[in-house]
Amino acid sequence: MKKKLLACVLTAAMTASILSGCGDSASTSGGNAEETSPGQSEAEPVQEETATEGTPQAGEADLSAQDPYTVKIVCVGDATTEATQKVADAISEITVAKYNTTVDITRLSYGSFADEVNLMLSSGEKLDLFPNFVISLLSAANNGQIVPLDDLLNEYGPDILASVPEAEWGVMTLDGQIYGVPNNKDKAEGFGIAVRTDMLEATGYDVSAIHSEADLEGLFAAVKEAYPDCYPLVSDNGQIGYYNIPRDDLGGDFGWLLDCINSEDLTVVDWYESDEYFEMASRRYDWAQKGYIMPDAATNTQNAYELMAAGKGFGYFCNTKPGIENEWYRKCGVPITVIELVDGYRTSASGMNTWFIAHNSEQPARAMQILNEMRSNPEVSNLLINGIEGEHYVKNDDGTIGYPEGVDASNTTYSSVAWIWPNELISDPWEADGPDIWTETDAFNKAAHLSCAFGFIWNNADVLNEITACNNVTAKYKDALDCGSLNPEEAVPKMIQELKDAGIDTIIAEKQAQLDAWAAQQ
Repeated sequence: MKKKLLACVLTAAMTASILSGCGDSASTSGGNAEETSPGQSEAEPVQEETATEGTPQAGEADLSAQDPYTVKIVCVGDATTEATQKVADAISEITVAKYNTTVDITRLSYGSFADEVNLMLSSGEKLDLFPNFVISLLSAANNGQIVPLDDLLNEYGPDILASVPEAEWGVMTLDGQIYGVPNNKDKAEGFGIAVRTDMLEATGYDVSAIHSEADLEGLFAAVKEAYPDCYPLVSDNGQIGYYNIPRDDLGGDFGWLLDCINSEDLTVVDWYESDEYFEMASRRYDWAQKGYIMPDAATNTQNAYELMAAGKGFGYFCNTKPGIENEWYRKCGVPITVIELVDGYRTSASGMNTWFIAHNSEQPARAMQILNEMRSNPEVSNLLINGIEGEHYVKNDDGTIGYPEGVDASNTTYSSVAWIWPNELISDPWEADGPDIWTETDAFNKAAHLSCAFGFIWNNADVLNEITACNNVTAKYKDALDCGSLNPEEAVPKMIQELKDAGIDTIIAEKQAQLDAWAAQQ
């Protein structure tokens, strides 16, 4: 693959398209090792500074005399109500002293997050801060679900503005206004499959020849023979949504570049009408017929972690990054091996993990104050990500952390989902990842291939009706085809025609026009 190092090209690629009218740019995949965290060596370059705790510094306003307010934070990830309340109480001790603000945290399951957050946004229920997870910035901004942040950042987000690289704010910008604050984490993405190490080793299968999704056939056959009651590939809450190709979805919705690394071709195509999609759907349908995919994959309501932990599943497709195996281990409770299928690369929307202020926030300024603290204060970040010391984790002498005695991924009451919170790179690294994980993450980001359309920002405002209609079509077919539950010979032609009737060609034409205009300015 043609390698374009992120460190060398980022500024040049982004300057023309994203520096106008905004002061920064938040990476969608979230993070150079921009901040020093416990476990990083002193020699590592530091690009971010953390906020100073305690009394206001020279030039800072004293916000502790504000009227009392509660900031409602909603996030994704498994945790008990009692454990989440303990975390909220511990953070509130910090935020009440500094801002006279209490935090209220709710953690939602992966499967229910989108529905519950959308209900809060539409009903006017109290909500201040939430991550995008499965809610895109473009859709949320165009639908009026989130508020622009420029003025709030300038007044109440000094640590965010000081820490986010300027070239990255464009990815958070729509029509000249910033709508999200990016997470500080891995900023590139690769694709692979996470599998149970014990089962893999028991088969004795040599995975060195596996370089694509199609190459998995032999491994799945070996697993099915060795473990007849285990499905080689499971779904996650009814989805197998990873497509193991180096594609650029150009900001979401419809219309992709199918190979954004090895080609400079900027032709936007309908993924569902492509030969690559049909081959993928046919392969997964064949796997389902052979028993390699669970038969109820499209209607399954369990997450992949649970199925693999219980021995009902062998593997699930995943993203790749430093520490990904240990991240899965913490969730499954069993050793995990990740087989890489697509090298790390970066698009404008890679790992689009972002935090928003809801349109129904009663006091957006107070929400921004807390968001600034969440992203810049190591103590707050550690509480959000890892929970309560001594109950959910213990510290080691080398600066890493591990589970307390008797606690593991299967029974912890507060799961660690670092990537979804604003800044994992100032939290304590887990012992399984090692003390150098954030240095390794920085190297991963810098070595990422760049999409030939890196820097392009899609604005879907003029085709929202068509997008809604097309989403209604894919809701009928996509998950079932991804999971091998429908015969693509019959279903794909129907879906393609229904998408055309719904206006997909109009969406693709609009995206192509915007991409061509962007390219002409480079």
